[in-house]
Amino acid sequence: MKENRAFWNQFAEDYVAAEKASRLPIARDVTAWRLAEGLLPTKSLVDLAAGTGRYAARFAAHVQQLTLIDWSSAMLAYARQQLTANSTTSVNFITADWHQLEARPTADLIFVSQLPTLEANELSLLTDWANQSVVLNFQSEQSDALMDRALTYLGQTVPVAYQADPSRVASYERWLRAHHMPFKSHTLTYHLEEQTTISDLLPELTVPLGVEAASQLAKALTGNENAHMPVTDHLTYTYTQLVWHSDH
Repeated sequence: MKENRAFWNQFAEDYVAAEKASRLPIARDVTAWRLAEGLLPTKSLVDLAAGTGRYAARFAAHVQQLTLIDWSSAMLAYARQQLTANSTTSVNFITADWHQLEARPTADLIFVSQLPTLEANELSLLTDWANQSVVLNFQSEQSDALMDRALTYLGQTVPVAYQADPSRVASYERWLRAHHMPFKSHTLTYHLEEQTTISDLLPELTVPLGVEAASQLAKALTGNENAHMPVTDHLTYTYTQLVWHSDH
């Protein structure tokens, strides 16, 4: 997946639509976890790669000074719409590649969610920014039970979702251990059901299937050779949160 500013500016509208359609209460639950851990309320917070403000909108009620950084002006425009209604929090929006900021931002708490380009060796930079703590929130699992069964039946490899690669979080944990930085790990897992059909799966398979092959697949997975018959699919999403404290 190509990660650049132009892509995210073009994708912003679709991203917002996907967030609105999402049934995952991840922003609510991450906020609740942080409150339970005593990480909120706090005086100042930097939300790096803040996107549309999905998390910042939840944090705002518990923060005096909130800074959102993202390299997509289109994404931050949506964030501004969400946050301008909050009159008690001072909110600052910075459109920039965080590697090229003219001045190093500092805050009591640094929060980063779903920034797939974040390298493990860059955790030292985040730690330098934090007066108190750093919190990462990354998706570490995404599975589609029916699709996984279909791929296995066809002898195909079940791919790891780009946005939910568990090796990403594992690399952060290895770096923290290697640098003798104590951290706490927490997970949030969601199990959803949705109605679909075997026919709906076909465009996502890596090899095309004809009508007869699709019927055989439907028979193997559902017991009925009608590939258009509605079936219940089970989806699993897991997010991992890492938190550690700076020594400032």
